[in-house]
Amino acid sequence: MIKTKDIRYSVPGKEIIKGIDIKIEKGKFYGILGPNGSGKTTLLDILAGIIEGWSGEIEVDGREVDRYSKKDLAKVLALVPQNFDTSFPFSVEEVLEMGRYPHKKKFSYGSKGDKKIIDDVVEELELQDMLKKKITDLSGGERQRVVFGKALIQDTQLLFLDESTSNLDPYYAHSLLTKVRSRVEERGLTVISVFHDFNLASLYCDEVIFIKDGKVVKSGETAHTLSPENIKYVFNVNSRIMEDEDKKFVIPYM
Repeated sequence: MIKTKDIRYSVPGKEIIKGIDIKIEKGKFYGILGPNGSGKTTLLDILAGIIEGWSGEIEVDGREVDRYSKKDLAKVLALVPQNFDTSFPFSVEEVLEMGRYPHKKKFSYGSKGDKKIIDDVVEELELQDMLKKKITDLSGGERQRVVFGKALIQDTQLLFLDESTSNLDPYYAHSLLTKVRSRVEERGLTVISVFHDFNLASLYCDEVIFIKDGKVVKSGETAHTLSPENIKYVFNVNSRIMEDEDKKFVIPYM
């Protein structure tokens, strides 16, 4: 689904991404973990086509990423950023409709199929009571749910999540990730998500990728890779793994 070779990216005076090679397979949920400033968000933004000026090779679905137009790339992947900042008072309904823009023909209005996709996501994410509200009037958590909905309405093969549950209370964080996990298993959705929470990664990810100082230092199946040894190496913090039935929980400590 995604292959990269020797991805590098620098800003004046600093190399942020230092030769990253990854292979992302279709129908899996990947978690990216790493300390603040390690390059997680930068890598995600490069893969999403937001950041330019990088070097190396990126293939998305067997095609070099720079051969996609912005619109065609938006048909393939959707990104939920950490924050959705806008000063324009769009209604929630208008923001959600933006998710269908990549699929519309020039000068055309939404089809019945577009409306059904929007209506289904609105119901699934419990957004009915927000539709007429202004996005600028919502709390951070409410706004994040709407942006999550917009990404699902985009109906892509790839979904990128950049700490997308950080503004959400536990109910909505787990509710949204559970819905995404279901799409992975039932529809073959491929997900790459940046996490700071070890336990969310443990619960939802098939594989994890540890990034430190702009490099991938460890990667593999979550059950084996999310280990006290790797957590200590990457984050310089001790941890214990506790198991409850088939679930593993990470307890960090100094």
